[in-house]
Formats: sequence, structure tokens, C-alpha cells
Amino acid sequence: MTEPAVHASCVVLGAIGVLIRGVSGSGKSLLAETLIEEARSKGNFAALVADDRVVLTAVGDRLLAAVPQAISGQLEVRGFGIAGMAYLPRARVHLIVDLKPLETIERLPETPVGLEAVENIPLPHVICPKNETVIGRRLIRWAIRTGYPDAPDYI
Repeated sequence: MTEPAVHASCVVLGAIGVLIRGVSGSGKSLLAETLIEEARSKGNFAALVADDRVVLTAVGDRLLAAVPQAISGQLEVRGFGIAGMAYLPRARVHLIVDLKPLETIERLPETPVGLEAVENIPLPHVICPKNETVIGRRLIRWAIRTGYPDAPDYI
């Protein structure tokens, strides 16, 4: 039986689970790998949960992300292929990131970090430009600071 999965990637940065959604070719894998490398370079824990497909489950007031068994520990590296990588089989999601075309994103949004309900669980939500890893990393850093002000700067 195939597990129902969403088109997304998920990473854990310190204690913060980040779900990255976007269409194929929007830079989910590159952003996920960049976030992991950035957190580790600062001496923080970071790990891949899943790349490209994520199984989401609501458990009480928590949203859990899990990797489908068929793609456990796999990360797409465009131009290289599928690479093996250490991973966590599941993690709690704390932040939703949507990758969108740059021209559709407000330059100075009134509410830069919104709330979005996934599986009826409201979570902080930020929109980042697709294929703009440096900008995405910066916006995710600020979204974590806004949504979880007591958390350390993992990235």
C-alpha cells in the first residue's frame, strides 16, 4: 500500500522542523541541503527528514512529517543524481515554507509570517522565492525568529 504524500521536503534545524513546499524544479532540495549545511556549519544539529515527498500526520496539536520508506535517506542533487544522506524518519513540523515565483511575493508584506492550517493545525508560514536559496535562507531565519523568539539562531 502506498502512503499518501505531499510534494515537499522537510528538514530539522536544531529543534525546528521546516516543511518546504513547491512545484517540481522550484529549489526544494537545494534549499533543504543549504539549510542543513548552514546549521551544521554553526555547530547546530540539522538533518533531512524527506526530500520531494513527505507524509503528514496530525497527532493531537502537532503536525508530524515522515519520509516515505521508498525514498528514505535520498536527496536529489540536480545535475548529479540521487544522493544518500543521513536522515530522521520523522519530525514535528514547526514552520511551513512555500516557494513561489519572486514576482508574486510582496516586497514589504504587512504580515511577513502568517499562519496556515495544515491538517487543521495552525503553523507559522512564510513565502520564499523559488530557486533563490540565499533569500530563502534569510527569510526562513527571520520566520523562525518571529514564530519562535526563544529559539536559538540555528541558521
